[in-house]
Amino acid sequence: MISLKKKILNKKVDIAIIGLGYVGLELALNIAKKKYNVIGFDKNKKKIELIKKNQSPINTIKNERIRLLNKRNLHSLRNINLLTKCDVIIICLPTPLKKNLKPDNKYLIECFKTIFPYLRKNQILILESTVHPLATQKIFGNKISKKFDIGKNFFLCFSPERISPGQHEGRHAYLNITKLISGRTKNCVKLINYLYGKIFKKLHKCASIEIAEFSKLYENSYRSINIGFANQMKIIADKLNMNIFDIIKASSTKPFGFTKFNPGPGVGGHCIPLDPMFISYAAKKLRINSDFIHLARRVNFEVTNWIIDKIKKDTKKKEKILLLGVAYKKNIDDDRESPARIIYKELRKTHIVKFYDPYIKKLKIRKKTYKSLETLNYQKLKNFNSVIITTDHDFFNYKKIFKFSKKIFDTRGVFREKKDLKIISC
Repeated sequence: MISLKKKILNKKVDIAIIGLGYVGLELALNIAKKKYNVIGFDKNKKKIELIKKNQSPINTIKNERIRLLNKRNLHSLRNINLLTKCDVIIICLPTPLKKNLKPDNKYLIECFKTIFPYLRKNQILILESTVHPLATQKIFGNKISKKFDIGKNFFLCFSPERISPGQHEGRHAYLNITKLISGRTKNCVKLINYLYGKIFKKLHKCASIEIAEFSKLYENSYRSINIGFANQMKIIADKLNMNIFDIIKASSTKPFGFTKFNPGPGVGGHCIPLDPMFISYAAKKLRINSDFIHLARRVNFEVTNWIIDKIKKDTKKKEKILLLGVAYKKNIDDDRESPARIIYKELRKTHIVKFYDPYIKKLKIRKKTYKSLETLNYQKLKNFNSVIITTDHDFFNYKKIFKFSKKIFDTRGVFREKKDLKIISC
């Protein structure tokens, strides 16, 4: 404990990060920036090779930042035995849902089986992946406690990732977001506090690992439910011939008791569509209802279908349609769970549909791959019967989109201030 503390404070620890995706790579860069030795592992060999060439595999991370990493310290999982030399091991792996909407922890379970033989005394293991309550103990803690004395010669911690892709400045920038930390024992909490206190600007110590696990799920469920409410109100307002954004603008003038949530074409990403179901999974095991979570999920899928139906009613079969943006949020290259995927897939059944996204060149839907237009020629927008704003990237020139488009289906409220017959809010 004492020697680990000294090594952390003197920046003499070797820190391994397993999983160099949206979470792991950002964390690795920020730790390296603080002059700690970072050793990165990822099963994707192509990604490792890109990073070694100072090429970022993620559009929200600039190439020049990649230079912070020591390229000799980037490895595939074949070199996982190097973990024995590491003092800190941070796991940043995805935790998707199964088809039955239960948490799929296979990546974490497989990872732990792989690294377990290389764990040694006086190491800190930190899990950053989103998991259901009690999962850290079930997947890691139970087996670790058979080999080590947790809190004395091995230290188990949990710190859920909080990252808003595409946000580099202001209070939503990565290092400005308060970092939740937790540990199995007081000594575990002390050590993660020493380490993350050197990286992040503000920490919050959770009372237990389980509190931290639930907190991550709670905050994303909160967003899912409120976005679901906004999406349902959008449908009602539309039936009343009202603009939901005018209603939200008026409501936002209230200085208390109101938090603004904007509607959209649905929800996407690896958090809001998935994380609430982790609570539902835990609740079901306890035979407790989680009705709000399921209702919000249903509404957020229904609004996507409502948009598709509205587009079909306002267009003719075989008309040419262009989707602008397929990422789940603006300014990123991530299309996981994006509602644009569903819109694109369904409209292709009845229309001639193309898409353009400056950050996503290919869209994989099941076994098929669809290519984005190579460039966006604004004057050629008039060759399409309709344009759909499915992702409101800052890259787009909305003045030109308005000028050259015959009809615009606005799912993001980009043209909320314009009152024009060719703009259809949906």
